[in-house]
Amino acid sequence: MGQTLDLGRRLELLPMDPHCQDISVGLYEQKLEGERQFRVHTYSAAPEARERIAFITKALRVVLGLGAVPGAPESSRFPCKSTHERALKRAFLDLCKLESDAPLAPKPLTAFDKKACGNLTAESLGHGVYRMTSEAGLEAGPKRVTALVRGYAKLCEMEAVEGASEQLVFPCKMSHDALIGMLMFRAQNVRAAMQEEESAASRGSLAAPSQQ
Repeated sequence: MGQTLDLGRRLELLPMDPHCQDISVGLYEQKLEGERQFRVHTYSAAPEARERIAFITKALRVVLGLGAVPGAPESSRFPCKSTHERALKRAFLDLCKLESDAPLAPKPLTAFDKKACGNLTAESLGHGVYRMTSEAGLEAGPKRVTALVRGYAKLCEMEAVEGASEQLVFPCKMSHDALIGMLMFRAQNVRAAMQEEESAASRGSLAAPSQQ
């Protein structure tokens, strides 16, 4: 008989993983001694399930910059020990779209933007502060910088920097280059990302096999 586990609070659910026999995969959060820790889990008994969970866990660490938790090899955490919940949930779903043999590497902080017909860059200024810039001309550039700022503010729940409209800061006051790089495309197209998030809100819960 299947059993449920004390995994903490479920942050996000992938109902059907097309890269692993349509298994359900959940991302869970636990708070231990004031520290936020995260774990990827499935109740599926499929032979490939364990390898798939290991890959997604590795992706969270390599692509998003989370670190391993000493004494808890299945758990991960941000260096700042915060949650960054909305950004983590969005990035988790995108990482689950990767096949298990996909190469993993952090994404750059510069990406081409179709509407600006040029590159947009999120420059790290230290202490969690990022400045958005565009190489586009005077008309398109500032508009896309403003859009990028708004996108990151929503997706990463970052705060405005007083007197600098093109800058944002993480509330934890620590840099998260990997997370910023991963969500660059989403921040450029934040309206579509938010619509996906609203659609995902109606997903069911991940249950043990005996309860499915």
